[in-house]
Amino acid sequence: MPDGEVSLSRIHLGPARLPSAAVVLRPPRFDDYAQWRRIRLRDQRYIEPFWTTSPLPWAERHTGKLWVREVFDSRADARAGRRLGTVIEVDGRFAGQIELGSLAAGTGELGIWVDAQLARHGIGGLAVAMMLDFGFRRAGLHRITAPISPANKGTAAGAAALGMRREARMTRYFDVDGERRDHDLWAVLASDLPAEGATANWIARHSGSEPLPPVPADDTAAPSRSTIAVATARYYAGRTRHAADPLRTSPEVRLTDPAHPEVVVRTRRFTDWTRWRESRARARSTSAESHAPPRYPRWLREYLGARAGLRSPAGLVLAIEVDGVYTGEARLFELDMFDRNARMFVWTEPLLNRVRETVMRLLIAHGFQTLGLRRIATEIEAADAASAEIAGRVGMIREGRMREFVGPTGRRADHDLWAVTLRE
Repeated sequence: MPDGEVSLSRIHLGPARLPSAAVVLRPPRFDDYAQWRRIRLRDQRYIEPFWTTSPLPWAERHTGKLWVREVFDSRADARAGRRLGTVIEVDGRFAGQIELGSLAAGTGELGIWVDAQLARHGIGGLAVAMMLDFGFRRAGLHRITAPISPANKGTAAGAAALGMRREARMTRYFDVDGERRDHDLWAVLASDLPAEGATANWIARHSGSEPLPPVPADDTAAPSRSTIAVATARYYAGRTRHAADPLRTSPEVRLTDPAHPEVVVRTRRFTDWTRWRESRARARSTSAESHAPPRYPRWLREYLGARAGLRSPAGLVLAIEVDGVYTGEARLFELDMFDRNARMFVWTEPLLNRVRETVMRLLIAHGFQTLGLRRIATEIEAADAASAEIAGRVGMIREGRMREFVGPTGRRADHDLWAVTLRE
């Protein structure tokens, strides 16, 4: 999240009250394990068709060690400002989870699952409303999205009831139930929020909700101290291995196209700073966009961070040369948590459309063939017909239009979502 925004650590939201129950959103704890496992195993038929694919049987995906890792991940992401992951607590009982993740440039992404026995009681909608109020009113976001499977009609109906709009059909977006499947992109803007807030609006519309069902007895043991100790050791060992993987230790990159030998896409160098500064200064003088003045410390921090590769905050950042002269940059960034989706951005100065097309083809091939990506997306301002034409020529498909999206340039405007996916 931007500097100065609300810290995500130790966030508690609520209680918010329906006639039938009080709802609190709080950080997950180790002792939530018993209820988490019981509900997830019981509701497998409702959750698994929309959950990420795994080679493990469903029961083995819900062990004490994996819950401990989830708690650690949630805490680490909250401290880093990347994600607010919370438990949905209803009248003091664990009833599901909701998170607001992918926090960047004033936007966030929602994810939720709720105890199926509480369906049609307004609990899930209230939890989402509470998170929307937090995101828009306390965290300063202006846009919140949710990817929803077209087959998940109940969740889509709930999104619409909360003021979200379907903006795009994202092709082969996510690997669920054994294969990569399309997902719809739903979004809501801060300006869409009711004047009284999403939570108060939801409560007013669900004043006649029915009483909740009784909570069954639970004999699942909480994780033992030894389980927590082993899971903790494995978690930090995994983070160490993760830091040393090929996507973090980016090798020198040099991409060329025999049909256009004058174009080279390569790893950035310290000496690129001068040309980068000159190019950005010219862009600021000839464009209505609000670019920050080019400053060396900022560029140096990004340069050093980007050397870590695709998983760095800046992503994989490469320089573009034409006939040996620095002409722009190409980026693959925002790698998703499963290392299969990323965004792409290419700029040249001046705007050389032929060069941009060559670079995009090189970047897509590198992402699919070398980095193991399965989907690459780019956002193009709705009025930018030239860039849209290039995207089409390199095999990308327009999937929809995103309202008030903040693009890689920092400009907030309506953008068309274009993407290309790897067919297996």
